[in-house]
Amino acid sequence: MSLVGAVFLAVVGSVGLIVTWNAARPLVDPTRRYSPWWLPAMVVVELAPFWLLLHAGALALALGAGAWQHELGRNGAAISVLSMLLLCWIIGRSSIGVRRLRRLVLGQVRPARGRARLVGRPIPTPPGVTEQHGIEWREGLTLDLIRPEVLNPTGPVLVYVHGGGWTGGDPQRQARDLYHALALDGWATVTVRYPFTPHVSVEDQIDTVKAAIRWARTNLDGIEPSHLVVAGGSAGAHLAAMAALTAEHEHEWVDACVGIYGVYDMANRNHQRAYWAKTRREVMLASVDEAPERYRAVSPLDQIHDGSPPMLIVHGTHDTLVPVGEGEQFVAALRAAGRPVDFVPVYGAQHAFDALSSATSRTAAAAIGTWLRREVLAAASERPGQAPTA
Repeated sequence: MSLVGAVFLAVVGSVGLIVTWNAARPLVDPTRRYSPWWLPAMVVVELAPFWLLLHAGALALALGAGAWQHELGRNGAAISVLSMLLLCWIIGRSSIGVRRLRRLVLGQVRPARGRARLVGRPIPTPPGVTEQHGIEWREGLTLDLIRPEVLNPTGPVLVYVHGGGWTGGDPQRQARDLYHALALDGWATVTVRYPFTPHVSVEDQIDTVKAAIRWARTNLDGIEPSHLVVAGGSAGAHLAAMAALTAEHEHEWVDACVGIYGVYDMANRNHQRAYWAKTRREVMLASVDEAPERYRAVSPLDQIHDGSPPMLIVHGTHDTLVPVGEGEQFVAALRAAGRPVDFVPVYGAQHAFDALSSATSRTAAAAIGTWLRREVLAAASERPGQAPTA
C-alpha cells in the first residue's frame, strides 16, 4: 500500500508541476509557436484555489498511505509542495489583477453562486434575471436572450458574438458572468449564433453579425433599444469589431464596441502571435501572401476611420493564445487615429478567462458594466451619430 501511495504521489505531483508551471510561466513562447497548452493554463489560473485543495488532499492521502517510506514518495511529496507553492503564487498574481480591476468598478462585484464557487461551472442564472434560449432569428440560426425579469421597454441592448476560432463555439461557453451582470444593471443581452468557416467565409460571418445588430434593433419583443452595443470574445471580438467599423447604414451603427481577448490583425503583420495554420486552412482558405488585400479587408486594424464608435479593449496580460500585444497594437492604432478607446489589461489572466466564473471573470464583467454606464448610457446622448467615412 505504501508503494502504491508513493507511485500515486510521484505521478500526481509530476503532472501537477508541469501543468502548474505552464500556468505560471508558459512552456511555449506564444509569439513563436502555437500551443494548446493555453487551455489547461486558463483552467489552472482561474481555479487555482480548487487545484491547491486537490494537491493538498492528494498529498495528505498519499502520506497517510505510507508514501514517505519510499524515496519515490519523498520525491513526489517535494514536487507536490513545489506545485502548491506555484499555485499560491498564481493566486497572488490573480489577486493583484482583481484589485486592479476593482478600481475600475463603481458598485459591487457579484459573488459566485452554486457549484461555480468551487469549479467555475455551471454558472447559474441569478435571481432577477431571465434567460430565453434557442430563439430563431434567422433560418437555421438561433440566439439567447438574457434580460432583467422586470423588463425595461426602452433599455440598452448588447449584442454578444461568441468565440471559437471562427470554426465553432457557443455563446453559453463564455461570458455568462458578463451577461448576468449586465442584466442586473438593466441591460438585455442578445447572444447570437452564426455559421462557421470553412462552410462560409469570414466576410459572411461579419455580414451575419451586422444582420444580428439590425435584428436586435427591431425584433426584440417588448424592447426598443435606447442604446445598442456590440461585443465579443476572441474570434467573436474580431467579428464584433469588424461589424462596428464597417457599418454601412443607420440600423447597423452601434453606440460602442467591446472586444475581449480579440484578434484585430488577421494578417499578423507584426507577429504579435504565433503563426496559425488553421487561419490559412480553415478560416481564410489562403495564405497572407496569396491574398494580402483580403486579409487587410477583414482586419479591424485596417478599418479604423473618423466615424468609428468608442471602443473598450479587454485583454489578459498572460494570454498565450492571443498575446496581449494584439490588443495593445489595436489600441495604439485607434489612439493614433484620434478615436475614443479605453484599454483594460487584466493582469495574470489567460485567454478565455471568462469561460469559468472566477473572481477575475466577475470583476472584469463589473468593470465592463461600469464602462458601459459611463461611456454609453451617460455619453451617447451627448454624442451625435456619425456615418462611417472609411
